[in-house]
Amino acid sequence: MKNKYIINFVIFYILSYAIFSFASTKFTPYLSKIGYSAFERGIILSGYAAATIVMQLLFGVLSDRYQTIKKIIIVSLCMYGIVSAVLFSAEKSVIAVYFVLVSLSGGLLNACCGLYDTWILGCHEEIRRHLSFIKAFGSIGWAVGSMAASLVISLFSYRGLGISILAIAVLSLLNVALLPDIDRIGEKSKIAADDFKQLMTDGRYVLLIVILLLMYSMVIANNCTVIDKMIDLRATDAQISMKWSVQSLVEIPTYLAGAYLLSKFGGLKLLRLSCVMLTLQFVLFTWAKNPAVIIGVSGLQMFSAPVILIASKVLIMEMAPDKLKNSSQLIALSIFSGISSLLVPVVAGFFSEHIGFNHTLGCVTALGVCSLILTYPLGRLLARHTAEG
Repeated sequence: MKNKYIINFVIFYILSYAIFSFASTKFTPYLSKIGYSAFERGIILSGYAAATIVMQLLFGVLSDRYQTIKKIIIVSLCMYGIVSAVLFSAEKSVIAVYFVLVSLSGGLLNACCGLYDTWILGCHEEIRRHLSFIKAFGSIGWAVGSMAASLVISLFSYRGLGISILAIAVLSLLNVALLPDIDRIGEKSKIAADDFKQLMTDGRYVLLIVILLLMYSMVIANNCTVIDKMIDLRATDAQISMKWSVQSLVEIPTYLAGAYLLSKFGGLKLLRLSCVMLTLQFVLFTWAKNPAVIIGVSGLQMFSAPVILIASKVLIMEMAPDKLKNSSQLIALSIFSGISSLLVPVVAGFFSEHIGFNHTLGCVTALGVCSLILTYPLGRLLARHTAEG
């Protein structure tokens, strides 16, 4: 029965991540097509960061309070499909409309990605052990979706893309009915403010969030500023889609080897590896002179985003008290992904217009160096807690 659930989760991840890529990879090209500048696109894209923060915090508290994630996902996926369909149909609206629609679509997308992984972590041990394996198929779905999105747009325009998102969301929801909810630790978990205070005063947890914030800011810059540089270099829509597909495909081996990597090296060493590879990747992005080079450098994604997610979830799981297992994941995710998504598009968009894309990417590279340095005091805190515990 557990194996059947794993297969159903695999199908669910493929379908969901395919439609997530439909929207996420086309936000920037779509907004560029209808006439918005890099700075204006940054403002619009930063809007969904606030929605992400609110949704992830809310979903985390609700999932621990009512001991359910499945019901939250059903509602979220329904809303995502509807909002995305409307977004890509509104080609002649004012900027405020795009701000709201992108905020909701992107916020739900980001919140669901975090919620899915937390769902698996909250299930039976046999399912939980397959998290990296299941996420590999999410990358497959993202890669296929990234390329399929360009085909759908060429055949049916952006309006057809929005309708496709809604249709596949319905198929995903049919699969949700076959999946189990998280294991309950009680009818309702009574979470007090002191529980969250204890979590947010844990030096290990706070420092890890700071490190992840710096690293994820680079991931966001990869998703917006690097794409803007490709557009400036006259990349085609197919080349931009190819970049997304390459990133997704190279993540698959990392996710498949996730359990082995964690047992062999541990979360902290993996985090340091990701810092180094992110820094190298952005050095090369800065030097790139044509879209083809950027696409090739995107292959270093193998050592960045998937390693961040695998290492961070395990480290947070080890730090958090039992009653905050779900919310501790989503609180951390809402802070490091939400704040970076809020600030980076606007700040990077502003600097890109004033000092150029290359200088902006060079500044982003420094974040990787800072995050690497901070992993060493984190290591000392983890070692001290282990010695005391």
